[in-house]
Amino acid sequence: MQTMRIDFHAHLYDSYQVQSWCQAAIANFQLRPGVGGVLVVVDRQGQDSFARLKREVAEFGSFVERPTAQSNSEQALLAEIVVQDKTLYIVRGVQYVSAERLEVLGLGVARSIADGRPVAELIKIITQQGGIPCLPWSPGKWLGSRGKVVARALKEGHGTSLTFGDIAIRSRVGPPSTLLSRARRAGFPVVCGTDPLPRKQDCGLVGSYGLEFGLAGALELEHFLTSPSGFLINKINSMRVWGGPNSGLKSLLRFLSSL
Repeated sequence: MQTMRIDFHAHLYDSYQVQSWCQAAIANFQLRPGVGGVLVVVDRQGQDSFARLKREVAEFGSFVERPTAQSNSEQALLAEIVVQDKTLYIVRGVQYVSAERLEVLGLGVARSIADGRPVAELIKIITQQGGIPCLPWSPGKWLGSRGKVVARALKEGHGTSLTFGDIAIRSRVGPPSTLLSRARRAGFPVVCGTDPLPRKQDCGLVGSYGLEFGLAGALELEHFLTSPSGFLINKINSMRVWGGPNSGLKSLLRFLSSL
């Protein structure tokens, strides 16, 4: 059986050096024979990480876009990077900023509209595209009126592919997120990812926090490669946490640097 480790909330910022980013993911995932790594790269408005990776990975490795079953997308949704016999799978994703100023991730889809739509509408659009909608926790953003929007999504999201996200900066020290706890109790999948900041030193975090799962054989791998979002949504509930969130001090320092 092959083990796959996946960071559901990765970014590739302009401040990051692509080779360092790939090497950090390989190291943090501890890639070796029998262990693979997956990065879901959620682009902000104006970004196209696939195009950048295609240009720059050729200098030190190989980058191959793979066709998937989601024919409603004109852009590649899955790519394979090979660096010194280590393989990283890259799944395309998008990070929208909603009308309520909340982040909404689309996992396994390309951007189709500009930022600024309501959360409920963004969830519907991502689902219609065949992707996985995700509401990621973020410092201070799930409080007050925005917290009520998240609570409404919890209430209305049953029977959909809606997921919620935990990120590395939510320190392992301190009180848990009430809404994340509610999501888990209600049976919603909670995915994990690093969600690095644009500062250069966060480049090294990629792949250090996520989930892991087993692939029973070649048929399961082929299913993932041809339909990554469909495969993942069916597999999420059996995944285990990989890595861990930041220490209390590191979380505080990263949060202060983002202000």
